[in-house]
Amino acid sequence: MKKILLLILIAITCFGQVNAQGKLRSGGIIPVMSWGGIAQTEVSVESYQKLKDVGVNIDIAFFSNADAIAKALDAAGKAGVRLMISCPELKSDPEKTAARFKNHPALEGYYLGDEPGQSKFQELADWNKRLQAADKKHYSFVNLYPDINSNKSKFGTKDYKEYIDSFDKIFPAPYLSFDFYPVVDGGIHPRWYENMEFFVNKYQAEGRPFWAFALTTSYLAYSDDSGQPTLNDFYQLYKTYTPEKTFVHDIPSLADLRLQTFVNLAYGAQGIEYWSFRGFGSPLDAQGKRTVVFDRLQKVSNEIQNYSGVFLGAKVISVAHTGLNIPNGTKRLSQLPAPIKLLETVGEGAVVSVLENAENSFLVVVNRDFKKAMKLVIYTDDSVKKVLKDGSLIPANEYASATEVEPGDVAIYVFPTLK
Repeated sequence: MKKILLLILIAITCFGQVNAQGKLRSGGIIPVMSWGGIAQTEVSVESYQKLKDVGVNIDIAFFSNADAIAKALDAAGKAGVRLMISCPELKSDPEKTAARFKNHPALEGYYLGDEPGQSKFQELADWNKRLQAADKKHYSFVNLYPDINSNKSKFGTKDYKEYIDSFDKIFPAPYLSFDFYPVVDGGIHPRWYENMEFFVNKYQAEGRPFWAFALTTSYLAYSDDSGQPTLNDFYQLYKTYTPEKTFVHDIPSLADLRLQTFVNLAYGAQGIEYWSFRGFGSPLDAQGKRTVVFDRLQKVSNEIQNYSGVFLGAKVISVAHTGLNIPNGTKRLSQLPAPIKLLETVGEGAVVSVLENAENSFLVVVNRDFKKAMKLVIYTDDSVKKVLKDGSLIPANEYASATEVEPGDVAIYVFPTLK
């Protein structure tokens, strides 16, 4: 009997080892932050649980006073969500406010501003120093402009590089953040990939992590007479827009949510931000009820975390593109890692990145078309495995060499890092 029990124990142990070997090792939790997630009037554990359920682990709390922040931190903490806090007292008395909240387990950090020009950098840096003097455990967060032509006048610098580099020198943030919403007017903004190239180059050269956005709502982006796009409430803007000056983003589809997210990650993003979370075409409607976008975003968020062993902490070796025409400012794919013998795409083309993460290397292929599937032809050696949506690892050679990548979706392959 003892021998039988021992054999059963050995079998269970071996089966567990096989399962562990057949699954991508988790790299931890990829930060996923929502903007405008829970309103001050709706603070409750149940409300924050909705964010947790959709895959958000950080929310920005734009609240009217510190007491409201205290209630939100308690509720968010019980739901497993951390808060980036903002309230008037954070500016008027940063030391006292930081001292009040610094030991709360649900505190992520301090939100200081959105899209500042260079003239605001020193003020933000001084504010951050006061917070850091009272709380060295938590960081301050500022979101920066994207590199869009019409925004250049607001940088306060000669070009985008000077804008980002000057902020980076004066404001000691753990990562850089910028908000580029690429899906507009039924297509992709022509500057998006160029902007992604800027940040991946900075990440490769200087080791500066960045977080990037996915547009999770519907909006009209209106360009006024100066050419400056402005984002406004959908219904208010609908009354006054002129068709020739307006770009429309429809209710987000699963495909364009995937495209935004997986391109960001393929370029090395270490965190994802969702804007925005409430209102028309958003994950939650005006009454806080789930919409079809909630279900789509939940699916994408689950995929993000299943791939954490690919992206979190990864070193970007290369990013290139396939297709008859490649986006402005990008490089055409000309070289593959040795275990990948051939890669061809049929369709609009793909983002192809190579990442290293500990002992593993990854080939990440994102279909740039969020409307049509892409044919992918790939040949590999026997060391390569395909990473499935749930993180399972299957030998790549068990699949046919010709496959499809769904609109905006990703195909990922893993092989041992070459020494």
